[in-house]
Amino acid sequence: MINEINVGEIIKTIRSEKGMLLKDVAELCNISSSMLSQIEKGNANPSLNTLKTIAFVLGVPLFQFFIEQEREENKINILKEKDRKKISFKDVVYELLSPNTETNIECIKMRLLKRGSETSKSPLGHKGEEIAFVSQGKVLITIDTQSQEMEVGDSIHIAPSTPHKWTNLSEGESIVIFSVTPPEF
Repeated sequence: MINEINVGEIIKTIRSEKGMLLKDVAELCNISSSMLSQIEKGNANPSLNTLKTIAFVLGVPLFQFFIEQEREENKINILKEKDRKKISFKDVVYELLSPNTETNIECIKMRLLKRGSETSKSPLGHKGEEIAFVSQGKVLITIDTQSQEMEVGDSIHIAPSTPHKWTNLSEGESIVIFSVTPPEF
């Protein structure tokens, strides 16, 4: 049985805990107050870009919207593949590889499912510093206005706040493993 997570409720809880008004968050996210209200109530499904913007405005990693809080501390914290948190948008799937979400770094597996799959229409930045490694396929990394092909075994450093996007150049699936600090997803 799959446990459904109420993303809107989590957004509302975080916003309330931070003492931020709905209208102020909506304005900073460049969306209407009614749209944010609908998202928080679970009556609207926001795009990945909207969720990234909300996370940025709230100052939390995006994946915090999709995880249940871990209650018990364990020195050995193994995350089984079957228990990974996943976010899917069109032809891109993100899997949180980090077993503990309360750390200063996170590791994510990004699967670009078919040729032409891209993470966003235009490059987007986030405050986290990123190291990425291509483990399968061939991708195009676009940073600001420059693009470069990457193949299996290639890795790249992306400075904080640098707008970037990924595009799959392979006929099949491409996989990029990346770590971000501080956590952004």
